[in-house]
Amino acid sequence: MPAKKTTPNKSAFIRSQPASLSAAQVVAKAKAEGIKIAPVLVYKVRGRAKAKKPAAVAARTVAKAGGKSKAAFVRGHADSTAKEVVAKAKAEGIKLTEGYVYNVRTYDKKAGKQGAGTRTTAHGAAVVRSIASGSSTESLLRAVAAEIGLGRAIEMLEVERSRVRAAIGA
Repeated sequence: MPAKKTTPNKSAFIRSQPASLSAAQVVAKAKAEGIKIAPVLVYKVRGRAKAKKPAAVAARTVAKAGGKSKAAFVRGHADSTAKEVVAKAKAEGIKLTEGYVYNVRTYDKKAGKQGAGTRTTAHGAAVVRSIASGSSTESLLRAVAAEIGLGRAIEMLEVERSRVRAAIGA
């Protein structure tokens, strides 16, 4: 039985070449080694490699921030001014601008208004704020009644009233 002829991996060959070589130079090197490559393949392989780079940059950014993203770093220093946050980030090897700090804080404010009472901490954990903090208890009760339905809200209030009466012995 004749031995199988193995063809070299063209993409691996292209990736092994320095990025400073032009497509024509890579094709010429491949031809010298007995590999037939079209210049368009060089562009495609290099293009796919470039598409993967932003993830690597993001991974380096997270690693520099001690496992946190830049935005999480900014959120972790909510009590500091933008200049102070930039200075602290620089001390930890993270590149930030004041504009970035303002953008993160503005985004969080907008998300907080839409989130109706929840926000996230610097570690991504959800924190529930009291919905009644900005309104009266009566308006909260109205909102709950509107949400679950007036009949169900009245039933729940009656059950709670009977539990309170039983507890106080009335």
